[in-house]
Amino acid sequence: MQDDDTESTGLRGRDNDTAVVVRCFGAFEVSLAGEPVISWHAGKARNLFQYLLLNRGRIVRREKLFETLWPGGAWSPSTSSLKVAVHAVRRTLDQAPGHRPVEIVCRAHGYQLNATDLWLDVDRFDSAMREAHAAESQGARAEAVACYRRAAQLYAGDFLAGETGDWVEEQREYYRTRALYALTCLRADALRRGDYAEAIELCHRILDIDPYHEEVYQTLMVLHARRGELGQVRNWHRMCVRRLRHDLDAPPTETTRRIFARAVRGELRAAQPTTTRTDDARRCPAPRSRRPPGARPASWTARPRR
Repeated sequence: MQDDDTESTGLRGRDNDTAVVVRCFGAFEVSLAGEPVISWHAGKARNLFQYLLLNRGRIVRREKLFETLWPGGAWSPSTSSLKVAVHAVRRTLDQAPGHRPVEIVCRAHGYQLNATDLWLDVDRFDSAMREAHAAESQGARAEAVACYRRAAQLYAGDFLAGETGDWVEEQREYYRTRALYALTCLRADALRRGDYAEAIELCHRILDIDPYHEEVYQTLMVLHARRGELGQVRNWHRMCVRRLRHDLDAPPTETTRRIFARAVRGELRAAQPTTTRTDDARRCPAPRSRRPPGARPASWTARPRR
């Protein structure tokens, strides 16, 4: 593993120094010595590699792999589907330079993926978040912000966007929640510094992940009102009301109605850009949101089972 210094040279700056580079945020990408993997040779090979990669260093039983890749299918020791997928992954990884920097090892009851020269965006994201929490606990706010910024740069989209499966959805929700926390802390820092343009951009990123975060709409209305952009105030208020009512069958809170009324009357233009509930953004809370029924936010404090 490399040092976490890619933020100084761009997130792709050191890829060529690593035999295998894998990106799970956004579109799934694998590069071997700088060359992207195009073919996985078998239908489930890519999904097998993804699952073993997130569980690398541990033996995963054959039954568990089959259940994960072919849910509802009937497993038996004579089933060849898993063997075909394993063989396809090995064929793909054999293209990597050096002495097998990433390999799948057959064990008595399952398979284990080992890696000696791997760059994985999920690992870097987890490391940045750990360092940020440690810095926060020590009162080192600037260091924490730098770590949250690195995590936000790494989060290029949903975990394994476009992929399906219970384990993928669980991980996806987990990383959405952690990314929301990082972005919320960065928004709080931007508001403290009075950088309203950055705060607005961070609000957009938060809504890309969670479009029902009412407090973010409140912040956007206040910041645009502060800049005299009443058209934007109306647009964000309209979007907030539409999403809450149409998707959640819930009205906006009194705070949202009060901010909008004050904004259109011009009362916020000369005021400080954080009023009422937007004062919460000065701290670094876990983001709150009203979600559709059935949507379960995962806690960022505990990694889900894989």
